[in-house]
Formats: sequence, structure tokens, C-alpha cells
Amino acid sequence: MSFDLQTVNNPDVNIQLWRRFKAGESEALGQLAKVHYRTLYNYALKFSSDPDFIRDSIQDLYLDLWERRDFLSETAFVKSYLMKALRHKLIKESIRLRRFHEPIPVYADFEIANGSVEADMIEDEQNCYIASRLKHIIDGLTKRQQEIIYLRFYQNLSNEDIAMIMGLGRQSVSNLLYRTLKEIKEIWTPAFNCILLLLSSMLWTSLAAN
Repeated sequence: MSFDLQTVNNPDVNIQLWRRFKAGESEALGQLAKVHYRTLYNYALKFSSDPDFIRDSIQDLYLDLWERRDFLSETAFVKSYLMKALRHKLIKESIRLRRFHEPIPVYADFEIANGSVEADMIEDEQNCYIASRLKHIIDGLTKRQQEIIYLRFYQNLSNEDIAMIMGLGRQSVSNLLYRTLKEIKEIWTPAFNCILLLLSSMLWTSLAAN
């Protein structure tokens, strides 16, 4: 049984694949690996710029899952579960190998995932300036702030999903997101509404693609 990307974005199908994988169907794990690979790869760029390290980590993640399938719990949030597991593995391995890198700017990740940002969402000079200024501001945020912006606006995840992935409480996620957006506003108050419109455009583009 094959699944296209649009179908696998359906939580019910993800749950079905997860249960089949836990029951010992390697084909189901292969389907999960295939359809979530790009999401996991882009997310891993927040922690390392080494493509070989990222690919190896994703492969090791699925090998670990297969070996531990009998002990894994049921989940209704497969994508978030995989992102959280990969986050833990990347941080652990990066520290062990002493190769933890500064995160790739959020815009670079979005460009890899969705093609040219300029071509898709920036149609005139003014928006180009806004995007450039926003990129500069985001580059100056902390790792956790960049991560929460990426998860919320580029992955379109709920606060509950973000809390699960980052290992935070739901209120802590709300507080961090609020402080991050407030910091952006304080840095560039006159154009803050334009920033929100740009982020909103990215969010609606993501929703339309799902």
C-alpha cells in the first residue's frame, strides 16, 4: 500500500502506519521514513550544518525505532514524536562528538524546504527589503527562539506539539513565543505589522500545501 505526501499528512494514516510498524511491518517504517524525511532533515539543520551527520542521525533514528518497536508507546502525533526523537539524538550525538554547530538561519531552512522564498512569497522590492530585515533579526535570536519560530511558522505546529518536541510545558512555549515576537517588535517596531503579515503569509502557504 503506497501513500502520497498529502495522504500521509492525515493523522489517521500516520497512526495506521505507526501501528503497522510497531506490529513488525518494515514496509510501514519505510513509508514513515520516506514521507517525513524532508521535514526531519530541515529540522536537523537547526542543530548541524553537516549533511552527512544529519543523514546518519536520521538513519540511526529509524534503526533505533525498529529495534525498540516492542517498547514504544502508541501516539496520535507521529510527526511530533519523530521530531522530538531526532532532536534528542542530534543534541546527544553532537555533544558526544563535540561538533555542535550554530543553527542555520531560519530562512535558509525554509528556502531548502519550499524552493525560493523570493520567487514564492516576495513579489516586489518592498517585501524583499522586509524579508531581508526579518532574516537579519531572526539570525540574531537565540537558538531556542529560532527553533520556536521555525516550528510554529514553518512547520505549522501547535503549541502542544512544540511543547512535546522541545521538552517544555505548554505555558512555557506560549511565554517563549510571546517573548520572541515581542523582542522582534522592539527591534523593528515601525514595520512589525509587515513582519506579522509576512509570517502569516508563510503560515497560510504551509496550510494550503497540506
